[in-house]
Amino acid sequence: MKISKSLPPPSKSDKRMLIVSAGIFISVCVLVGLAVFSRGGSQTSGNFGGVNVPSGGTPLPADVIAKLTEIPGSVMLTGALADEIHGVEQMVAACPDYSAARRDQIKQHVAWLLAPATLPPEIIIALGANVNGRLILGIATYTLSDWGIHQKAPDSCLLTIGKKLNELLITTGEEQIPAFDVPPA
Repeated sequence: MKISKSLPPPSKSDKRMLIVSAGIFISVCVLVGLAVFSRGGSQTSGNFGGVNVPSGGTPLPADVIAKLTEIPGSVMLTGALADEIHGVEQMVAACPDYSAARRDQIKQHVAWLLAPATLPPEIIIALGANVNGRLILGIATYTLSDWGIHQKAPDSCLLTIGKKLNELLITTGEEQIPAFDVPPA
């Protein structure tokens, strides 16, 4: 015994309800689309070194804005810090414990330290007000990473470089990396 019931045809009320529901759905989709589009607009409050700084986000600190204005026109680094950076560059070149990728990253940081005008604006923003200190901290972090790969061997040239970088971190106003503060063997 087979019982087959078919649904009754939709009433005028059912058709109206479907049309109203579809209208509401389309309206909501349009409003959401407009909201997303308006929030993604490119309103900018300034252009610093070719980087548009959005006005709707967190404003950049004044010292970072000053760096964005100052660094693109700066000259090569000279003096005691430049001599120290060249010394670190030579130590890195002589140290076989660096991986090739780390060596390339450190070369890039050294190049930016010595020729700050070559820093991309996005990097200046990321580094903040203490550009030199943060670049040296980057080199120290890379060195710490590779030293960890070598099980923090006390006879590694990476430890010697790390100690030198800690000295430079102090002179540039950054905190030292405590892992490099091991007593001499």
